[in-house]
Amino acid sequence: MNPVPLVSVITPFFNAERYLTEAIESVLAQTRDDWELLLVDDGSSDRGTEIAKSYAARYPDCIRFLEHDQHRNLGRSTSRNLGIQQSRGEYLAFLDADDIFLPRKLEIQIQCLEAQPDAGMVYGRTEYWYSWTGKPGDRWRDRRARLRLRPN
Repeated sequence: MNPVPLVSVITPFFNAERYLTEAIESVLAQTRDDWELLLVDDGSSDRGTEIAKSYAARYPDCIRFLEHDQHRNLGRSTSRNLGIQQSRGEYLAFLDADDIFLPRKLEIQIQCLEAQPDAGMVYGRTEYWYSWTGKPGDRWRDRRARLRLRPN
């Protein structure tokens, strides 16, 4: 890990113990290692707090645990803003606690941003992945959203 990360990944969470480990592991699996992960606890009452603190303790050079004063629940936007305020990276990436990054996400998006220095942001199609449940009936629901903006 670099002492100053290129990308700050901000993950707000509230009672997300069911998904949080997989989200964190997807950041750890990135092909780039110049990132920091800010886990922002929005007042969780489940094991999410414990999970986030555990990862921050195991990976203190790249994962930080943040929370609001008195462990209050202030909402997703306020939690994202706390992460932004504490971020050190040149770029921001947002990862919801119930989502994952594919392994090359940061690599590809950084390449795009560096190739187009005037770009303010880069995004791609969201994949709606329901078949993770293992239920046969959920597989037909998997899909990729269409882009709302024309590429390039």
